[in-house]
Amino acid sequence: MKKPSSKGLKNLKSWVFQKFTFDFIEKTARETGFMQRKRKLDPVLLIFTLIFGVSSHMKPTLDEIHRHYIDLDDNPKILTSIRNQSFRKRFNLKLVDFLKSLMEHYIDQMVHQSPAHLKGIVGGFKDILVQDSSIIRISKKLYELHPAARSRDESAGLKIHAIYSVVSNSVKNAIITTERVHDSKMLKIGPEIENILLINDLGYYSLKIFSKIQQYGGFFVSRIKSNAVFKVVSINSGPSEITSIVDHIRFKSINGYDFLDLMPKKGVYDLICSFHVGDKRINKIKTPIFQEFRVICTWNPLTEKWHLYITNISKELFSADDIYDLYRFRWVIELIFKELKGDYDLGKMFLGNEPMAFIHIYSMLLRFIISRDLFSWIVSTSRKNDKGKYTPMLWSKVFSEKGLEFLSVLNQNLFGKGNVNKRWVKLEKSLRHLAKSRNIKETLSLKFSEIL
Repeated sequence: MKKPSSKGLKNLKSWVFQKFTFDFIEKTARETGFMQRKRKLDPVLLIFTLIFGVSSHMKPTLDEIHRHYIDLDDNPKILTSIRNQSFRKRFNLKLVDFLKSLMEHYIDQMVHQSPAHLKGIVGGFKDILVQDSSIIRISKKLYELHPAARSRDESAGLKIHAIYSVVSNSVKNAIITTERVHDSKMLKIGPEIENILLINDLGYYSLKIFSKIQQYGGFFVSRIKSNAVFKVVSINSGPSEITSIVDHIRFKSINGYDFLDLMPKKGVYDLICSFHVGDKRINKIKTPIFQEFRVICTWNPLTEKWHLYITNISKELFSADDIYDLYRFRWVIELIFKELKGDYDLGKMFLGNEPMAFIHIYSMLLRFIISRDLFSWIVSTSRKNDKGKYTPMLWSKVFSEKGLEFLSVLNQNLFGKGNVNKRWVKLEKSLRHLAKSRNIKETLSLKFSEIL
């Protein structure tokens, strides 16, 4: 097999072969025990197949993956292609370790080499992290190993816990657990959180965690649970026709929800509230610890409910509307899971073999990370006036549609004859053209970050 060199990132071909360093992939395969001797199954070609071999069917199968692989592998040194049965045997726990190691490597590359940066009102933060999880349903045969959390039958499921980094423009961390592991147990807070903003949904709601984030110099925005207990300390702002006549002293130390019951159902209130974050023992006596946080209360006329948000970001830096926009930005990770399941085949292989279930998930995460990395390169090397026309949602569709063309071009580049450079140029041109939206509109992702 020819091993093309990669000097610079002037075009798509150089990007691909700089990203997929053959020696590194083979070394990782050996270190994880997936490859001891190089025979009929080439680890580099397998990775190409798993990343670019997007299924043409509603339900991808291992047989289809095998067909993509033998179609790619035209190595003249191999007289007969690897058989289906032998191919299947290689989809074991060693392949799980191999894929996990590669995923962590490419995530680390994205974190350290991303051309994205924060802008506007969030420019002072080091990064914005959004954490969420998604359940992947697997075969009932794996019920005893991975039982579903909320199911009356013997359903089985795994859960992906992912952290999206705005600066990296991709997933910064991804962990796979059984479905019954609670989200809040996966939220680790330490000194590295300093000057970083965390945006989480109710699954990660914890006053102790919020207190810890503030202790380490970090920031957070979260929804407030409907059963939360807190008291109003002061009113920062609200509808002028209400706050100008209200007796602020009367409402001091009132329960937060009682306060809202007394207010007209409209507008936005910006409050400082006291929360019970824990207890400490002084002379063997348990003493409650209270901490003040900012609470934004927004009336939603459609649902006819108050939407409450808690944060430790001061009103001098961010208005109540800014806090609302920041929380809305959390949907970026919801869209990522939508991409993974809609365009990248995640969850479409219903597998009864535990290693295969993990192989499928790690393969799709690897596909997503490489896709996002390529997206960042496409945008960063585009004309300034065109950068805002690229969106991740359209890109994911174009990438999945062009996946098999990638394999075809790679096949000719590695084993074929003739001038393959024209095909690389054509593929890059197609990616740049098809992924460019005709309608330019401001989105939250463009409001808070951009790719240089």
